[in-house]
Amino acid sequence: QCQLRRSLSLIRLNHQEQVCTKGLNMLKTAALVAISAVALYQVGIAVYIFTTLSIHSQGEFGSIMAVVNDLRFQYPVHFEMVNRVTKLPFPNNSAKRYYEEQKDFFLKAAEEFEIHPYWADNNAKEGMGFREVVTERVLGMYRQFQATGRMDYRLEKDRCAMIEFFRNNNIPHPAVKKMWYSKEAVIEDLKSGAIEKMVDNFPIFLKACHLTQQSSDGTFSIKTPAALKDNEENILKFINHRWGYRSRDVDRPWQDKGDKLTDALTPSYEIQEPFMQTGGNQMHVEGRVAVGLIEVRAEVMWGKVYLVNLDATTIFRRDGKIEDYTSFMGGVLHMPPEAGKRVSWLRDEGYIDCVIEVSERLAQAAHIEYVRVDVFIDKGDPKNCAVNEISLTSGYVYYGHEERMVNLWIDGLVNKRYKVFETDIPVHELKSA
Repeated sequence: QCQLRRSLSLIRLNHQEQVCTKGLNMLKTAALVAISAVALYQVGIAVYIFTTLSIHSQGEFGSIMAVVNDLRFQYPVHFEMVNRVTKLPFPNNSAKRYYEEQKDFFLKAAEEFEIHPYWADNNAKEGMGFREVVTERVLGMYRQFQATGRMDYRLEKDRCAMIEFFRNNNIPHPAVKKMWYSKEAVIEDLKSGAIEKMVDNFPIFLKACHLTQQSSDGTFSIKTPAALKDNEENILKFINHRWGYRSRDVDRPWQDKGDKLTDALTPSYEIQEPFMQTGGNQMHVEGRVAVGLIEVRAEVMWGKVYLVNLDATTIFRRDGKIEDYTSFMGGVLHMPPEAGKRVSWLRDEGYIDCVIEVSERLAQAAHIEYVRVDVFIDKGDPKNCAVNEISLTSGYVYYGHEERMVNLWIDGLVNKRYKVFETDIPVHELKSA
């Protein structure tokens, strides 16, 4: 009997072990299935983002920028994943060859350039990356703000001051009908109908001049006169909320000191008309992006344009070549093929020449050694381009070109190749003769 009981106990224990083992295996299988499903879902979203961007890179000009804003809002984590893929450390040999070809030209440009003393306060060092030198620029601006209260950074960080600079230096730009430095004044003009009477073309854009960072959402677009009346309540909310809001330059290494600089700005607003093209209004507004309106970004180093970037997918170079980053080969592997007819007409018909001319003229007027100039192009008139805005602290996509551009920036600063433009006038108050 004792032997029988022991045998039965062993059988029960064995059965229990089998049941437990089977249960554990089922749990492991379920966990693996769940993990695989989650991973597949994450990959699926990333593929969706990449595919959507690829499709829109061949669509209307500007459409990819509108999609970028939507995707970044809907899938912030996944969008950053895709963004990091474009920054994988694949060498861009095309960018390297271009840099070697252009190096002597830009070093000579630095020697001939007259820099405003404000911009010369930059402790850049050999070996720094692009964002590190931008950070040094911000630190220099902060040091001067603390020491003397200088706010020359208003050239970009205060859009109203930027527009005044454009006006004083004959830089073409979309018409700005009025600026307000009082919240009550802009509200009064909205309620009285004065804003509708002062504008001639729609859509119009109400912009908070003290909120130039994209993350601040400082622009309210109004598509029609009817929308101006129908959306009055929402426009008032925008005015009231943005008046007390301050920029936060999120995800930037210079955010701490940069935010302190923008905190010191006086709130203000402006009302801007659309950039008028020869063939009439060929754009439609999606969020804060004018789709159908061609906007390029010129990188100006020592008074000369190094490259022109279209929709973060195409790069026009000084030597006439056009690099295509819309595909996996270009955007990820950094082996860009030559761009095709979809964009080559911008070079062939002289549109890029206008961008280069106005961008270089702006940089020389501001006596600034590096600046990004965002320019609207009129499809119909190669000579009619206009500056939308500028950036002193660009965080744009360059597919490896930034690794070369920064060398030209650093070399001129560290070796003091430049001449100094002797003046005490703040940069944003400079006027052309």
